[in-house]
Amino acid sequence: MAKVDGPLFSLEAKGKIGDAVVYFPWKGRHAVRRWLKPTNPRDIDQKLIRQKLAAFGKALKAVTTPCTAMPNGSQVVVSVKAKTPATQIWNAFLVSQGLDDLACDTTWLALMTAVHQTDVSDGWVAAAAALGLADLLSTTPGYASDIPAWQQLVAAAYACYKMEYCSAKIDMSLYPSAMLLANVTMFASDFTND
Repeated sequence: MAKVDGPLFSLEAKGKIGDAVVYFPWKGRHAVRRWLKPTNPRDIDQKLIRQKLAAFGKALKAVTTPCTAMPNGSQVVVSVKAKTPATQIWNAFLVSQGLDDLACDTTWLALMTAVHQTDVSDGWVAAAAALGLADLLSTTPGYASDIPAWQQLVAAAYACYKMEYCSAKIDMSLYPSAMLLANVTMFASDFTND
C-alpha cells in the first residue's frame, strides 16, 4: 500500500500500488514508474560474470589505499586515478578495462592457460600469496568454478596492461603471459609500494 502526505493532492507518495506503479523519492524529486518484479538470474553465464567481478574485486583489495605512510595510495592507485575519466571511480575504471575483454569465458581461459604454461607461473602464485590473495571457491553460492588467487592477480595485470599502466619500476606494455619473473614481482610490489 502506498503512503501519501496531503492525500487529495498527493504532495508526497512512497510505495507500491498493487502490481502497477511505484512512487518513490529520487534525487530530491518525487518519481513514479511502472512496477517491475525484481529478478536475479542464477544461470551459468551470470555466475561466470559474477565470479570474474569478484576476482577483480579481491585483487583490488590487495592494493594499498591511502594511509598515513602513502597519502595518495600505492603506485597502482595513483596511476589508475590519473587515467580514470571524471565520470568514474578508479577501481570501477580498472575493472572495466579488464572485463571488456575477459568477460567472455573463452578469453578468460585463454589468458589464464597462456600464463599457466609459462616458466613464471610459479611467480604469479608466489606474488598472489605475498599479497594475501585467497582462492575463490565454487562452493561459495553464486560461483560456477574456482578462481585461484594467481588468476585474480593476472586479471589485475591484464587490466593494467590494457590501460597502459606505467610506474618507475615497470612498464606494463607486456601481455601478462609474456612477463618475466622480475616483471611479475615488480608489478606485485607496486600494489603495496614495497
